[in-house]
Amino acid sequence: MKRPVLWICVVLLAGSLVQGCGGSDESYVENEDALAAKVEDWTLTKEFLYDFIEQLPEAQKVKYDTPQGRASLTDQLMGEEFFYREALNSDYENKEEVNKQIEEVTRRILIQAYYREVVENRARPTEEEMVDWYDTHRDVYTALPVIKAQHIFSKNKEKLEELKIRIIEGGEKMTTLAHKYSEDKLTQPDGGDLGYFNPGGYIRGVGFSDEFSDAVAEMEPRKLYGPIKWGKGYSLIRVNEKRVAETKPFPEVRQEISDQLMRQKIEQVKTEVVREIRENYDWRNFMDEYFRSVQRSPAELFQYAQTTEDSWERVRAFEEILEKFPESEHAPQAMFMIGFVYLEELQDKVSAERSFSRLLARYPDSDVADSARWMVDNMDKPMPDFESIEELNEKLSDG
Repeated sequence: MKRPVLWICVVLLAGSLVQGCGGSDESYVENEDALAAKVEDWTLTKEFLYDFIEQLPEAQKVKYDTPQGRASLTDQLMGEEFFYREALNSDYENKEEVNKQIEEVTRRILIQAYYREVVENRARPTEEEMVDWYDTHRDVYTALPVIKAQHIFSKNKEKLEELKIRIIEGGEKMTTLAHKYSEDKLTQPDGGDLGYFNPGGYIRGVGFSDEFSDAVAEMEPRKLYGPIKWGKGYSLIRVNEKRVAETKPFPEVRQEISDQLMRQKIEQVKTEVVREIRENYDWRNFMDEYFRSVQRSPAELFQYAQTTEDSWERVRAFEEILEKFPESEHAPQAMFMIGFVYLEELQDKVSAERSFSRLLARYPDSDVADSARWMVDNMDKPMPDFESIEELNEKLSDG
């Protein structure tokens, strides 16, 4: 049996329902023109009804945003109020199954409220952090230059030189000549129109050509250039429109940056909050105790550390390698990764530098010693993305 759309709407708009209908407001009772309906001390205002309809999916909005639709929707909301009152009168809230559902919903609401108020608020970046991110990632928010051009293509340079004279001295239109003489079958029907493209990017009728792209990037709009030699032959080219690279202002991308930084930080903050508040309780994770009791090899520990999403758990696993297998080939890498996790994930430069320095003192001839030294020297600079220690080592060895 299909659920009425109203039940779905009520779930989605539960917060609004609490505020907009169900109360006993004496001023509305006195002014019945402001009401859509009332049942005993429960009132449904016209203002709430109209807002409710505005938030519906478009198909439902069309259905209910008419006099008949509003009357029908009002009747459905009243029906729910009748059901609610009868359920209370019949003591449904104390039925075992209903009580379990109420407890579960209450539990979810409280968890979500705590998560929003504590975890999300702590993970929310400061204005200074967002501005710093913007300043160090301006390229991300910069639109590439855009060029719109047209050309007449031929493998015969002399042919294009003759056409150029006809355009400049004879006043003939480039578009007309491109229709008739261009050997680029893709753009010929459109008068040689290459469309919009970015310098260095794909160009309609040309493909990828540094020679063509570099030449066009230097051209002034509305002037005829060529013949220009490039991979397939020669082109007469005219730039019809040119837009310079433009960086979006910070206010325009502020929310985007906030969301991105928050996503990066949320799991770390969640772990920190759990670590803090669990000390208030008597708890044991029996599955984790069993997991830790099983002896694992250095390779298994290293693999586990790389795959777990918990930064502190990652550090703990790497430290276990150092504690149990200090002579293992994985030990220097584990110490390097401890420093890397402190720096990149936990934002703790002091602990990161301490870890890298310990590595240099303890494993000076290891494969990751140069990487550790580089990290110490560049700790205050934005870090490039490295997928692995091996990739960092390779970049360092390449100079």
